Amino acid sequence: MTTADFSKYKAIIVPDCLCNTSLNTIKFLDDTKKKWSPAVTGNMILIGTDPSFHAKWFGLPGAYAMMKDAISHVTLGNKNGTGMYFSLSCYYQSNSSQMTVEPLSEIGNFQVRGNLSHPCLNDAHLVATSDVMTSLNDGTASDWNCSVHEVFSDYPRDGSGGFNALAVAVNASGPGQQEFADGTVGIPYIIARGATPVGCGNNVTDTKFHEQCDEGKANGTPESLCSASCKCIYGMVSPGVCRPKDNTTSTTTSHASSPTIFSNSRYAVSNQPENQLKNPDKSAVQLN
Repeated sequence: MTTADFSKYKAIIVPDCLCNTSLNTIKFLDDTKKKWSPAVTGNMILIGTDPSFHAKWFGLPGAYAMMKDAISHVTLGNKNGTGMYFSLSCYYQSNSSQMTVEPLSEIGNFQVRGNLSHPCLNDAHLVATSDVMTSLNDGTASDWNCSVHEVFSDYPRDGSGGFNALAVAVNASGPGQQEFADGTVGIPYIIARGATPVGCGNNVTDTKFHEQCDEGKANGTPESLCSASCKCIYGMVSPGVCRPKDNTTSTTTSHASSPTIFSNSRYAVSNQPENQLKNPDKSAVQLN
């Protein structure tokens, strides 16, 4: 598949492989990132835990809710191109030092670390949301016996493509610890592009929390230069002042009927024979 092929879909879904710890499992993402990464211009969610494992083996309602909300965010809530759901499963959980998530290097610099605590971190708190994320809450995200396997110590935060923390491991310490607008202190283990962080929408541009703009209820509307994530869509002139749209350059992307690509992390999506993907109008393509 080419970048243009990936751009025809609503989202690329890379679920956890039941708490798999081998990075070889996702080597295909690294090998093919130059093809799929440019297509991922829409909402994204990166998850430092393994909801599929906790859903399959323990039937946890929060695990199902996490997957439902996250996939809804990158598909139903997506207006800006192909989205991506990527669970880091347990790939980095044994590493105390920061590691680069190499499959995402074409999108930005993402640093994660594991080996967080014994027993595992179980106190989770949501610090962002979106209109289509209605199922997950603090209670159902917490107390999974091991709710958090990896945390994000660094990630792209600025600009229209910047990420915000979506859920944090409360009171986790070390690299990546932040204070959030609701007073919570912790480290993000789920980050998202396109979500609305707490504090965004109050008409106050708070640079402490990486806001570039805040036009209150106007955020994310067609008339506003400020996104629903309090990021300047076309770049920032100064805090609270967004760069206007350059009408000489097209900023629209043409998309087909927008089904979703699913990968079960065992196969390279872009290495599938093209004759298996002749019909892009299917509601979903699952590679398994």
